[in-house]
Amino acid sequence: MSTYTDKFKKGMKVGKDVHMDFELREMTTDDMLDAEMEVSAGKPLNFSAALASLQLVRVGTYEGPFTLKMVKALHPDDFNALRAGLNEVAKLGEESSPSKKTD
Repeated sequence: MSTYTDKFKKGMKVGKDVHMDFELREMTTDDMLDAEMEVSAGKPLNFSAALASLQLVRVGTYEGPFTLKMVKALHPDDFNALRAGLNEVAKLGEESSPSKKTD
């Protein structure tokens, strides 16, 4: 499974620590369904935030669990970096996926 790492501009606060780097993994069908259970897929920003909370592997030395509330607390620049990371890890997953034969 592919992962993608990047850095926040402002950071995510976890407890007393502010972490600047993050790692995301590819999404699974389970992630999409769980995110949709938490928020409506008809609200793309909320759905993206819920999905990000499930795809986060780590932020700094913190390895989860991550919540929607933690993602909502991010500075808008950091939320945008996280959303860009979701797109990048999706591309990495597509590149590494085996080709599927169709009839």
